[in-house]
Amino acid sequence: FGSRKVGPSQSKGTQAPPPPRAAMAPKGKKAEAAAEGEKQTSSAKKAGKVAKAVKGSVARKQRKVRTNVHFFRPKTLIKKRDPKYPRRSVDSRERMDKYRIIQ
Repeated sequence: FGSRKVGPSQSKGTQAPPPPRAAMAPKGKKAEAAAEGEKQTSSAKKAGKVAKAVKGSVARKQRKVRTNVHFFRPKTLIKKRDPKYPRRSVDSRERMDKYRIIQ
């Protein structure tokens, strides 16, 4: 719980500060317009696909052909019993001991 594995590159206690990030240059109006144009073309492509799907004929679902007259329920997971407490408070004691006689 308390101990942590420390790799050879890390020293315990001190950590190096992360390198400073370089500031990005402000985008020009041309770059913004190009990015907006790309968004419009991708949405136009999506709209075209949807239109094709809507205009196309409706495909009917095919039914599964049953080759057997008997229906078998699907096999499901069967877990072993794992009781939380014994159902009988006291175990049954043995009736026979070394002093009893079997006739």
